[in-house]
Amino acid sequence: MPKVLNTDPVKKLVFKDEERRPLAPHEVRVKTVYSYLSAGTELARLNMAPHSGEGDREIPARPIGYSMAGTVLETGAAITHVKKGQPVACIGNGAFHATEVVVAKNNVVPVPAGVGLREAAPAAMMCFALEGVRKAKLELGEHALVIGAGLMGQFVSQMAARVCSVTVLMDRNPARLKLAGAGVTPVLAGDDAWEKIRALAAPYGLEAVFFCFGGDATALYEKVKPLMSAAGDEVPHGRMSFPGGARLTVSLASSGGNLQFLSSSKAGPGYRDKAYEAGDEYPTSYVKFPFTRNVRVLLGDVAAGRLKVAPLITHEFPFEDARKGYEKLAAPDTDALAVLLKYE
Repeated sequence: MPKVLNTDPVKKLVFKDEERRPLAPHEVRVKTVYSYLSAGTELARLNMAPHSGEGDREIPARPIGYSMAGTVLETGAAITHVKKGQPVACIGNGAFHATEVVVAKNNVVPVPAGVGLREAAPAAMMCFALEGVRKAKLELGEHALVIGAGLMGQFVSQMAARVCSVTVLMDRNPARLKLAGAGVTPVLAGDDAWEKIRALAAPYGLEAVFFCFGGDATALYEKVKPLMSAAGDEVPHGRMSFPGGARLTVSLASSGGNLQFLSSSKAGPGYRDKAYEAGDEYPTSYVKFPFTRNVRVLLGDVAAGRLKVAPLITHEFPFEDARKGYEKLAAPDTDALAVLLKYE
């Protein structure tokens, strides 16, 4: 019987055995090899996050997790894009922390040659980062700042550096900054950090800023605002993207200038849309990058060496020791980035 990790109403982790049910035509059964522990949504559900979005309200018992990789055990009658024994990445509905999962057609993507299942397991987080970058609409040669060198910030900065002529990654944790990707300039948060960033962004200023952390970002926003691209009247321009769940209190109009604030919360169009997940497709001319295509693009980038994932996987725990993984993520000033559960 498949074993599934659940949270119960008192925020405890519980392993439950579940009956193996028959597949619907649009479903795929996958044997898990690695799954990714979320430092945001999942810690919030467990009330272990420093800035939990769920608060202390009671949450019904249910499976936890949304990003994993493994091998196909069985396919439904309508499945043609993967076959038994094939390595795949799964995200979203059904991609739980479990020894086996059942996921819908468009939640399953083949893992290309040259990419390990270990690297494919955080595919959902890669997509969240990509959507935050897409919303900022970066142009070749622009200047970008990424605040927060956790896993989200690492992925965002790698992606931004492929377009921008200046990409700065700022964090107060020097160990995380050592993992900055090619083309990314790390800056340690501190007294002189803002002057360093000002110099790096000269003479045009910052045109895009990514807030890749949870908690209150208001003080950092006030520090960043004077460094944004500005006209002769000193009115700030540029885009601020929030893929990390930060909170912000701002005054708009004359105080906020012409800044754009871009909230980003999904892996792409179709994410959590049951009809799309089951196989419905959007017209490509109208919806160019649904989340399934995002996963394919990102795994292709990993295969080609354009996106580095392996150096960002800092910890692995056996599936049975899931709580230790969450505790590692929740520890103050943790050195953890991508934390995986291993099933074999």
